Amino acid sequence: MENLKMFTPISIGNMEVKNRFVVPAMGTNLAEHNGEAGDALVSYYTERAKGGFGLIIMECSAVSYEGRSLENECGMWDDSLISSYQELTESVHKEGAKIAVQLRHCGRETETKYTGGKNVVAPSKVPCPSCQTMPHEMAAKEVYEMVSVFGDAALRGKKAGFDAVELHASHGYLIAQFLSGHANKRTDEFGGSLHNRMRFLRLVLKDIKEKAGDDYPIIVRISGTEMITGGREIQETKAVCQMCEKEGVAAIHVSISTYGSLAYCIGSTYLAPGYETDAAAQIKNIVNIPVITVGRYTDAEIAETAIRDGSADMVAFGRQSIAEPHFPNKVLEGKQDEIIPCISCGQGCIMNIFDDVPISCVVNPFNSTEDKYIASKTETPKYVVIAGGGPGGLQTAWILAARGHKVDLIEKENYLGGAFLSASYPPSKSPIAKMIGYYIRQCKKYGVNILLNTELTTEKVKELNPDVLVIATGSKNLTPPIKGLEQAEILNPCDVLLGKVVTGHKVLVAGGGLIGAETADFLAEQGRDVTVIEMKPEIAADLDPYGKPMLLKELKNHEVRLLANAAIQEFLPDGVTYKDLTKKDAEVETLDGFDSVVLALGTRNHNPFEESVKDFIKEVYVIGDAKKAGKVYAATHESVTVAMSI
Repeated sequence: MENLKMFTPISIGNMEVKNRFVVPAMGTNLAEHNGEAGDALVSYYTERAKGGFGLIIMECSAVSYEGRSLENECGMWDDSLISSYQELTESVHKEGAKIAVQLRHCGRETETKYTGGKNVVAPSKVPCPSCQTMPHEMAAKEVYEMVSVFGDAALRGKKAGFDAVELHASHGYLIAQFLSGHANKRTDEFGGSLHNRMRFLRLVLKDIKEKAGDDYPIIVRISGTEMITGGREIQETKAVCQMCEKEGVAAIHVSISTYGSLAYCIGSTYLAPGYETDAAAQIKNIVNIPVITVGRYTDAEIAETAIRDGSADMVAFGRQSIAEPHFPNKVLEGKQDEIIPCISCGQGCIMNIFDDVPISCVVNPFNSTEDKYIASKTETPKYVVIAGGGPGGLQTAWILAARGHKVDLIEKENYLGGAFLSASYPPSKSPIAKMIGYYIRQCKKYGVNILLNTELTTEKVKELNPDVLVIATGSKNLTPPIKGLEQAEILNPCDVLLGKVVTGHKVLVAGGGLIGAETADFLAEQGRDVTVIEMKPEIAADLDPYGKPMLLKELKNHEVRLLANAAIQEFLPDGVTYKDLTKKDAEVETLDGFDSVVLALGTRNHNPFEESVKDFIKEVYVIGDAKKAGKVYAATHESVTVAMSI
């Protein structure tokens, strides 16, 4: 793959970058609470430099303490922080990569729990649609003071050894708030016309150049369109970018959206790879400086097309660089089958950030310590039997085999992936199959003995007599004690998705959580007439806040009937009776006339023989849904803990 244009060098100002692979700034919560780098952060970025990325843009670094929005955010607000970042930049440089620091002030897009109790600030008293805190409107004097705060932070970045600085003027943060008519309602020199709304950014650029030097490269990260009513659209953004070039900016990094359009800020699987590239292409057409594009890039081939067709000069691999730090090197060496895939689930990266804990990854729980499972070879090889070939069982199997254990993985079905395989069948969820395929290849690479179509019983376990048994038998469909359920002809959603059964034309999906809603989407796309009934007030309540709007949009487009706040009373041969929970003393209503009923009221753990084998197997571990039905994140992380402890 060495002929890819992605591997050709490029200049950003006076900074020479060896290739076009970029790690964009993404919060990790790996910094120290006081804003210093610390060993975890150094290790994280050094691993990606080792992996071949040409340019690393270190995550959002607050220019002032009250400008944060992470529990453990990188800091450029004080000179005392410089030395810890010098260690980081030196480590990255030793591996041949260039590194920039992204400077950010959140403005209204934060909460007082991150600002140390100080007021959230903004150009105007307009709350963030997501955070919803009423901000303090900055006086003109405070705006000018903030200009200097950015300049001082940039100088600290230069002293710390960063090769460039990136200004975060995207996603609705403070600079973007000044640029946007949605957030900026000022009538002074910083509001009104686009010329005035650009003033704050112009002053920041000039201040940085005065303090850090005219030759210190500045990259500006900007949303091509904010995707909100009254927000900045592409024509205004073009004007902003031309101004940036005139002021000496060395590169433009283009994405889209704000917190008010979060579904486009964080690309779920409902958005195609490279979905933000059109905005970058429009910017590239009107500037003469390098343009970086981003947006769910997980394949080098797709990134290559963005370079070759002139849409951009560099491509940022966000969550893919979390999942696979060695992505560029594996592409260069032709080891695509060994690339750890990002499935755009957000469970270990985005959701951990929302929960104020360090990021991780569903597919790659090692997250920058990938070599440890091989480096930590066992001195006492054991015979391990793993019951179940879902994601938890597969990952446990290949890590154990890589460490030198003899491993039999036994699966009762004729396929691997467990119930998680069915999750790849809804229209937008094909990346899940990439994860399962990767685990299967890893098992084969390290010599796991896989037995399909094999039912594991207590007697079979006794016959095999392993040193260790890992129970990864997953979960079963929950069948609550509702009248008529046992007599009704109910279909399992996993069976429906995998094509084991075929529904009629008119389908009722009982249960509107993630599984039920995605099954409904799957069936509706095939032309079925689908109704979803759910007891909770909302459909897909267990889905993340950026994927959920997309799924609901799909269901609406397919004309799926959604009935929430409805408690099923009885299952009928062709439907259900229910009560409307929004009505006091509601009468029982009937919903019938369906050809098929799919039961998606949840799952429960399936652990068929833990207790029965303890008498003759000394080491027994239960992981994933077999332990407690939940998300795949728990299964893959528990698998690592178990596999590294045996």
